[in-house]
Amino acid sequence: MTERSVTIVNPAAEDVAPRLAGAKRLDGLRGKRVALVDNSKHNADEFLRVLETRLTRDHGVAGVERYRKASPSVPTPPEIISRLAQSCDALVHGVAD
Repeated sequence: MTERSVTIVNPAAEDVAPRLAGAKRLDGLRGKRVALVDNSKHNADEFLRVLETRLTRDHGVAGVERYRKASPSVPTPPEIISRLAQSCDALVHGVAD
């Protein structure tokens, strides 16, 4: 009798997240530019509108750049993240329900 081996393969994709270092903290918000990403969930736009007002009025943020995702289930496109990282000092991704 011949021995046989069986290889079992898990068809699920491996979910191995790369380890990333945290961003360097800003020394403050005065004069900085902040990106606000709206994930398009219910009330995210309202949350970010209030946040924008408070950041500019109370913390001296010099400018705000906004981006609204087409759907909460779709990631923000890498080219958008790259553009926002180049043009802004900080980014807030708004989630609301």
